[in-house]
Amino acid sequence: MPDLTISSTLHESGRVLALDGEIDMATEGRFQEAVTEALTTQPFGRVVLDCSDLRFIDSSGLRVLIRAHKTAKEQQALLVIAAPVPRVMQTLRVTSLDTRIPVFASVAQALAAPQTAS
Repeated sequence: MPDLTISSTLHESGRVLALDGEIDMATEGRFQEAVTEALTTQPFGRVVLDCSDLRFIDSSGLRVLIRAHKTAKEQQALLVIAAPVPRVMQTLRVTSLDTRIPVFASVAQALAAPQTAS
């Protein structure tokens, strides 16, 4: 059964949520909860989704990303994606989410990006 582990780390320039596993119907609730909490506790801040260990994301996970992007704009926060594996990056490209949510090659680049990247 697919699983998802989410760990949260606070950095000087934002919060990083490290995603390990798969985001699908079985895990989307945990993903939604973690992202919403990060965005609402980091108003005017930055939330980085570290996707270096995220192996898969389906339409339910993409729906959460779209909602999170909207919440980030409402909170005047910056939501970015860092280090997606090729399979996840391909999904972001096919759905054009990579044109709405900034994608960076590494967490360090995502944390260093100008706050106006969205």
